[in-house]
Amino acid sequence: MKESFVCSSQMQLLTLLLSLAILPGLVASTSSLINTTCSRIPEMSYDYCVGVLSTDPAGASAIDGRGLAVVAANQSMHNVTSTLHMLSDLVHELNTCIEYYKYMNELTASAIEDFHAGRDARGIYPKLRDASYGPLNCDMALFEGAKKNPVE
Repeated sequence: MKESFVCSSQMQLLTLLLSLAILPGLVASTSSLINTTCSRIPEMSYDYCVGVLSTDPAGASAIDGRGLAVVAANQSMHNVTSTLHMLSDLVHELNTCIEYYKYMNELTASAIEDFHAGRDARGIYPKLRDASYGPLNCDMALFEGAKKNPVE
């Protein structure tokens, strides 16, 4: 759900960017410029558009539609870059989980082999116990990554 929100926000920013680029040059007071510009973009929520452009100091100082387009482009670039970092971290965390599960697989296979060979359960138990930690270790890696890369 968070990932789709990120994609949706990026698409809205890109829509804003494109709309700003094709609108005729607007020159007016800053809040009036933002309000007028956002009211002319039917593909996007007016409140979202005003919020995005107003929160950036460069949006408040823009004197025309081109200036607002630069603000939207910069915010899009920031969001895309942040998403790339988040995805890179997620891939790293998933690779960590893969290693945990490979180790779990080795331990469990060894325990099964020991059972079939009739070995003492006291020697098998530590393997199965250690294997049982894998999912928790993976969950912790993913949780730590989520704390590092919150999606708002």
